[in-house]
Amino acid sequence: MQMLRTIIILLLSITIAPLHSAVAGQKIVRIGVGSLVEGYHSMGSQICRYISESNEGVKCELVPTSDSREALWLLHREKIDFAFTLSNLALQSYSGKGYFVTSKPFKDMRQLLRLHDEYFTVIVRDGADVKRFADLAGMRLSNGPPKSDSSVIYKALDSYYDFKNPPIDIELAYEDYAKKFCGGAIDAIMIMTGHPSSLVNYIAHTCRSNFITIESDKIDLLLRNNPGFRKVVLESGVYPNINESHESVAVSTIFVVGKSVDEKIVANFLERFKKEVSKFKATNPVLYDLKDSHFMSEFVLPKFKN
Repeated sequence: MQMLRTIIILLLSITIAPLHSAVAGQKIVRIGVGSLVEGYHSMGSQICRYISESNEGVKCELVPTSDSREALWLLHREKIDFAFTLSNLALQSYSGKGYFVTSKPFKDMRQLLRLHDEYFTVIVRDGADVKRFADLAGMRLSNGPPKSDSSVIYKALDSYYDFKNPPIDIELAYEDYAKKFCGGAIDAIMIMTGHPSSLVNYIAHTCRSNFITIESDKIDLLLRNNPGFRKVVLESGVYPNINESHESVAVSTIFVVGKSVDEKIVANFLERFKKEVSKFKATNPVLYDLKDSHFMSEFVLPKFKN
């Protein structure tokens, strides 16, 4: 009986040992993907799959982050390995300027992909006497949750206005936007988002809404002092009852990597991505109309070189 038990233990150890070794030797990489509402989870999940499938023994995990600043902070400190971020904030982190002036320049960061543009989108209820950003004086508005990417743009833009009666900024989770906005608790909402946006679409279906224009002279000031921004037009006809186009600003979303990742893992991922780019575009409507060549063009940071 004792001999049989010994044989069973030996057989189990032989069977389990390789499995244990595989798990113990497994490399885990992490991607900072923002909040669920921002839409990066679907892209991040697909990229995770490409990373894992193109690198044997590598497991990829998604890490929620509150905004680009947190993602870049975690990336710089090697708490995560890849991140989605707005290009203007990535430039600041790379140079050690702006929001990252107290940190060492993140010169080890490399850009892997250029994704869609995030538009600074300001929404008011249809019929409100608000046509442009200056008309928000004294109104209740929300930039979303604390430290959101839209708050970065709002603070930069607000500095060019001399509001005698400043807008009242109310912090809200994006999930509460439709209820609070359509219920009259706030007068305007702001969000950095690609278009078409499921959140904007939901709000526009919940109550009659409209975009407002950012004045051209303020846009020019913003572009002059903030690398990474560009002037855009929020087109009419994308959402219900929004029948006028409005000028605003946008920033590219980019996918970046820190120095903690083995170069072979990154190279294998990029090789796989180039083969799958057409399928990748199906992960989110904001990517549908982008050309395949878009993702590897017009980088704002140094690109990865193997």
